[in-house]
Amino acid sequence: MNFYNEISPYIDYLHSIRKLKDFLSFDMKFPIKWVIPKSMLDEGQCIPYETNDEKTKGISFVAEIKDDSVDRILSKITKIIKLNKEKEHKEKLFKEVVDRLKTTFETTDIEKLQKLYFDFEELPDLENEEYEPDRHEPEVVELVGE
Repeated sequence: MNFYNEISPYIDYLHSIRKLKDFLSFDMKFPIKWVIPKSMLDEGQCIPYETNDEKTKGISFVAEIKDDSVDRILSKITKIIKLNKEKEHKEKLFKEVVDRLKTTFETTDIEKLQKLYFDFEELPDLENEEYEPDRHEPEVVELVGE
């Protein structure tokens, strides 16, 4: 096991790792715009803290020093990072597409624009009872000021 390889996925957001008696605390600093799904917050395991930086919010993830407890906490942190990085990427793509559409509308005649059509290979079936909106947009909580 290489310690750096183990912590490298978290390094951009890791503030500190502390040992507190029989517990490890992973103190993370996330961008203030990031969301944390409510399902990821277990009472006593996730504690907000002040970062003294208006661009970040701090959350301590606490786990008992046991293989499965630490794995669960690191898995939650990984999911939070993945969720928010994906959201940032989607927002960037959306902005790029809107800019391209704006340019297209400004430079293309109306007859061609009326034939404009968008098609996606897979979209959720909103009529299907199995569709779960929460799966795509998790409930989030705001930790600022707590």
